[in-house]
Amino acid sequence: MARNEDNGFSEWGGYFEAKKSKLEEQFAAASDPFRKSDLFEGISIFVNGRTDPSADELKRIMMVHGGTFHHYERSHTTYIIASVLPDVKVRNMNLSKFIGAKWVVDCLAKGKIVDYKPYLLYTNQKTSQPKLIFGKPKDSSANESKLDVDVEPPKDKTPMEVDSSKDEMQMELGGILKELQQAVATSPAKETSVSDGKITNLSATSSNSTTARTAADPNFLSEFYKNSRLHHIATLGAGFKQYVCQLRLDHGSQGFPKRETLKSLARAQRDGSERYVMHIDMDCFFVSVGLRARPELRGQPIAVTHSKGGNAATDVPVHPQADRKAELELFAQRFEHQFHDGDKAEKVRSGFEKKMSLSEIASCSYEAREKGIRNGMFVGQALKLCPELKTIPYDFEGYKEVASTLYDTVAQYTLNIEAVSCDEMFVELTDLVCELNVDVMAFVSHLRQEVHAKTGCPCSAGVAGNKLLARMATKEAKPNGQFLLDAKKDILAYMAPMSLELLPGVGSSMSHKLKLAGLNNCGDVQNSSLEKLETVLGKKLGQNLFQNCKGIDDRPLAYEQTRKTVSAEMNFGIRFTKSAECEQFLRQLSEEVTKRLVEIKRKARSINLKIMVRAAEAPVETSKYMGHGVCDTINKSSLIKHATDDVNVITSLVLNLMKEADLPPHELRGIGIHLTKLEDASEVRKENIIMQMFGKMSEMKKVVDKPVTQGTVAEKPTGDDKANKPAVVEAKPKPREPRNVMSMLTAAAESRKRDQLSEDKGQKETPKPKTRVVPLEPKLDEDVLAQLPEDIRLEVLAHREEYLSIAECGGKVRKPAPPRYPTLNSPPLSKRNRSPNVSPLNASDLKPSTSRAAVARMQRRTDRKEQEQGIRSDQIVADYIEDLPKFVNPNILKIIPKPKLPELLMGANYKDLLNEWVSREEVPKPTDVDLIHQQVSHMISSDQLDHMYDVMKYLCRIINAKRSSSCCWHLAYKHIEENIQSQVLKIEGYNLLFIENIRCMKCT
Repeated sequence: MARNEDNGFSEWGGYFEAKKSKLEEQFAAASDPFRKSDLFEGISIFVNGRTDPSADELKRIMMVHGGTFHHYERSHTTYIIASVLPDVKVRNMNLSKFIGAKWVVDCLAKGKIVDYKPYLLYTNQKTSQPKLIFGKPKDSSANESKLDVDVEPPKDKTPMEVDSSKDEMQMELGGILKELQQAVATSPAKETSVSDGKITNLSATSSNSTTARTAADPNFLSEFYKNSRLHHIATLGAGFKQYVCQLRLDHGSQGFPKRETLKSLARAQRDGSERYVMHIDMDCFFVSVGLRARPELRGQPIAVTHSKGGNAATDVPVHPQADRKAELELFAQRFEHQFHDGDKAEKVRSGFEKKMSLSEIASCSYEAREKGIRNGMFVGQALKLCPELKTIPYDFEGYKEVASTLYDTVAQYTLNIEAVSCDEMFVELTDLVCELNVDVMAFVSHLRQEVHAKTGCPCSAGVAGNKLLARMATKEAKPNGQFLLDAKKDILAYMAPMSLELLPGVGSSMSHKLKLAGLNNCGDVQNSSLEKLETVLGKKLGQNLFQNCKGIDDRPLAYEQTRKTVSAEMNFGIRFTKSAECEQFLRQLSEEVTKRLVEIKRKARSINLKIMVRAAEAPVETSKYMGHGVCDTINKSSLIKHATDDVNVITSLVLNLMKEADLPPHELRGIGIHLTKLEDASEVRKENIIMQMFGKMSEMKKVVDKPVTQGTVAEKPTGDDKANKPAVVEAKPKPREPRNVMSMLTAAAESRKRDQLSEDKGQKETPKPKTRVVPLEPKLDEDVLAQLPEDIRLEVLAHREEYLSIAECGGKVRKPAPPRYPTLNSPPLSKRNRSPNVSPLNASDLKPSTSRAAVARMQRRTDRKEQEQGIRSDQIVADYIEDLPKFVNPNILKIIPKPKLPELLMGANYKDLLNEWVSREEVPKPTDVDLIHQQVSHMISSDQLDHMYDVMKYLCRIINAKRSSSCCWHLAYKHIEENIQSQVLKIEGYNLLFIENIRCMKCT
């Protein structure tokens, strides 16, 4: 009999899942009247088989003391209580959660949660965090024998504890051995022995190892991403954004049966027109998930990190060629002066002490925060502040499981979800509250309790009228609470004392600029003017911050988010000795980023190669093992003509960009590939469809281009004609002249000059009717037009002239011609005088000077032009205008209008002009720099400071992006900026604060 999927339980994942959820809800409701303590809060058990105490007794214990009893084993079950297991389960199951019932009894007797490890049914499970092991040794037995340590079991320890300590000791000794091998392999004096003499023959041991230590090893990249913690964390957030999109797509117009359970909640007492946005965030997410399997550590200072903590974090082996003191000062100077981040500078100064662990803390508990520990702090520094700090490893499967449960729980009630990360989201509650007429905070409380019951992890939630205030309300709710920021509250007074760094988008660099302008909190911004803020930050950023400081945020929730970038980056283990190793790694990294692009079904049109190069003053070896150290970052980008997901195309572009950078491979410390301007892989571009329509017209155009002799019929050439026909020498194309800004100024002048010369020549010569070109006006092919889809056909008909011009170009889309600016008026020549009364001058007054100086000047100009391969039209115009007063009678200058400065940068296409200028010129020409300066100065004098600010900001950005290593461009920009500052100071009486700065350590 076929299974009926449409049975009304699809919202819960089927009938059986709905049954499990119902049993949990019934247990939670039944246990409330009998609860006496919260001893087992956050702990859930499932009883497998016969136990002592029995399953019914264990169920009553959990009901009375705040625990959860699962009738069926769930993925989030904390422990499985059993007495014995069959052999097949022992061999095939993860036994780390199977414990004896005596654990529950002992917890009740002692009144606290005790360590579960002594109660494990089977002790062949390792409880220590596994290390990253890139590859396996060729002779594993030989290497294991070298690391074998005989440990005598102490009398006061169980065999299980001895096995665990032995494993940890072996791993610790293995790590020390690898560090010493690296030191010996890279130290100039390889024969130096270890001081304590306990480990010998290191060189022989190192030669037998095939561990993938650096990116030069072919297996390094695959092994790193397979085991990298940071890689898993980074992909979780993007994955859940896609997950929400898929949920909305699959749900369609179905209802939410789970909403029926909300009708028993308190009724709404507020105005139904209010908007409610909830921001929900898990508390200390990594710590909360890790404590599910370690309930005995609750209430203690906990940190999630790579390091094991203890003595191992305060006495870390350091490479003999590393200089921690020098690296500390370099990092601190960059953080303070270049990034204006005092927190990071202080972190480095206090955490770079000798032999202290540089492993960073990903998350810490609130008990640890009370001791002064913060997320991102070095473990060595944290242990100085709190010696009793406990460290636990990452649990990526647990993070994914809890995050999935969180999203699935919210999705039972609404799909108006904006995913922020794996443990954080915004939810639009307005429709839900209005439809059910329930109190919004009653629903939030119900949801938080359900999430805690299913995951065992606490969460906090804030509710307000927009996303900004909802996030602020969550800060008030933490930890493990909820807060409603009522719209009736004085929002301006509430926001006034808030630090600007708490607002979204305000980082260390922006905060530094605001502090220089005397703006430290939201109240300062409220009392300031919008014009001042726009001067400091720019128009867009200034307006956003001005609104946010007043609690105004009009952004809607982004329910369906599409990926805008795909990247793969590596700044650990990058150590190359030759170019071949670098090329091999680039090919592997290109394959990795292309695989990620294909997985999300997108194609890229732009590629950026990020290269981290060791700073000239930085030590060769870093304080952190195989870290990147102090680096300079270089970015090389390239546009792709057609969007692609072809690994060969992407690899070729990456290799070309690296070749352009021309960097020594041994100085590289980090490489990243970023793909942007993404398009759907299934999307068919309209241009390609329409191009096919003009195939016939391009063929017709080729026929039109051939001249036809009037009165004769073209005959096919005979063999004799071919023999007598002289050989045609194919002309070589002229080299392409470099374009610049001035060339755009004279485009119109040259065109008019050619038209005038052809007109004058046509008046003197009588046209000879030798040949006649028969024009054939291109037309749209009606047959092809009728076959096009309705929307495309209407678009073609609406822009008929544009598509006909495409056909005239042979089916190729022409780039828009540069703007035609007002041309310079030429001096009136005698033949252009229509009436003798127009000017009182004689014909002799119009002749150029015949002095020796004038003749010599003309000769020098002629010689200079002959030496140039291509004549620059902009120089012709410049010389013409400059020398005009010297060659023309002064009286004629009175009737010649002065040339008006073309407003090149005032149009909407100023970004295209600046981008083309910076991209084409390796070194900026002084004439171009002067022209840009004139344009910007004209904006200042015409009181257009806002537009001038946008022009300078964009110019600085593209110079940083495309000419980051060219100090000539940096000096040119600074020359323009200095002149602007002096001009503004003279006119307005103050200097401008530009948000963008040239990021070059050499120039600064």
